[in-house]
Amino acid sequence: MSQKLIRTILLAAGIGFFILWIMEYRRAGMFASYWLLLLSIVAFLSFQYNRLKHSGEQKSETNTKSGKTPPRKNNLP
Repeated sequence: MSQKLIRTILLAAGIGFFILWIMEYRRAGMFASYWLLLLSIVAFLSFQYNRLKHSGEQKSETNTKSGKTPPRKNNLP
């Protein structure tokens, strides 16, 4: 699967679970609908992790293709 499709599915799942949580919260309360809130948070965090991981890989690819090396840190006291 492409990264764009995975990110779209994670974002749609997060939004869908959040909307379901709002509807369930109004009907049954926090205790009965807490699992939907957790699922939406997990989907949003997975989306963010996937997005940041892919952008970091893309950045390192462009550095290696252009022949540039990342700057070194100076560890002098």
